[in-house]
Amino acid sequence: MTDHQRARWARVCTTAGWLFLLAYLGLVAGLVRRAAAIKQASFDDGVWGQRVETVSFAALPQTLVVLVPAAAAVAVGSVVGGAVVDRGVIWLAQLARALIGLCYVVAAAGAIGIMAIFFRSPDSIGDVDALFSRLGGILMSIAMVRILNEAEATPR
Repeated sequence: MTDHQRARWARVCTTAGWLFLLAYLGLVAGLVRRAAAIKQASFDDGVWGQRVETVSFAALPQTLVVLVPAAAAVAVGSVVGGAVVDRGVIWLAQLARALIGLCYVVAAAGAIGIMAIFFRSPDSIGDVDALFSRLGGILMSIAMVRILNEAEATPR
């Protein structure tokens, strides 16, 4: 593969990764908007408990899976781009850093969602499901941080 082809594929991966990141941020914006619209509580822990529950959906695996292709694009772009110096490859490093930060925020949101479970009224089946769903999202975030750290460390 020539340097031109490597740079081209690194740019393609960079563009795809940023688009997946924007798609996830659109989902999160919708969750925040939905949480802000909550005026009357339907949970025992009040309006803020329901808002935390709604925003913590960002840490669920089925929502977080939107970021997985972005992390994969960074990994592939880093490997393919290699030592090619190109603006697209430089933006790929910025994307990796942005995704790492976002994964930490998602893990924190999942942890807050888990803590909020203990303040709700006891529902053994629903609480276990909510706990494991958020734990799954935290584990996915940690896995992506691991991949992204390695991709970011790839020499350019």
